[in-house]
Amino acid sequence: MSSTSDRAPDPRPARTRAAIFAAARDLTSVDGEVTVNALAKRAGVSRAAFYSHFSGLDDLMGAMFQQMFDAAWERGRAYAAEKQSLQEAVQFGFGMFVAYVERHHAFLRGALDWKFSHRTYLILADTMTKLHGEALTRLGDRVPVRQRTESAGRSIAGSELAFAAQWLVETEQQAAAGEALDATSLLETILIFVPSWYTGIGPEDPIAAAELLALCRTAAADEAAEG
Repeated sequence: MSSTSDRAPDPRPARTRAAIFAAARDLTSVDGEVTVNALAKRAGVSRAAFYSHFSGLDDLMGAMFQQMFDAAWERGRAYAAEKQSLQEAVQFGFGMFVAYVERHHAFLRGALDWKFSHRTYLILADTMTKLHGEALTRLGDRVPVRQRTESAGRSIAGSELAFAAQWLVETEQQAAAGEALDATSLLETILIFVPSWYTGIGPEDPIAAAELLALCRTAAADEAAEG
């Protein structure tokens, strides 16, 4: 007779969490205000089930971003292994971030109106800072001596978030009208203003943002299908 410890883990919590993620990802600009009730209804779960996984909408967004960061970082590592260039992997990481923002515009634009605590924003910024910090460490001597600190990663993460938030606001009416969104300009802006020693893109070098974003859209879609 099998013991309790031999039983397969209950798949229901994982299914509930996945359903909530899917509900948030599938939001459109006509769905109205983003609330726990609306997300739970779309996901086919109860409010209690939602709160058994997330403390609120800010916690949900943090979890979704963390999932995206982890996936983008792993994809970036694989891309670096293929291309033999960490700086190309850095570019790919920015592309994955922008592809995610473009794909989940409605959810993220709605998130800008939520009453986030300052601590929630700091957790998000800290996560991005750590990811950039790992890349900066790997770059080694290519990082200017005076910028070999955590502040370099925090500066990059902060500008990345600010540019993304501005793009979400600027394209709100376009999304509401049902027009297709193209975040190529967002990716190009990020790559222009991030230090050239980080991306390997010189001040006068062409920026193939459209091609990079097309590649990252495919990767992001594959990630969503797998998740």
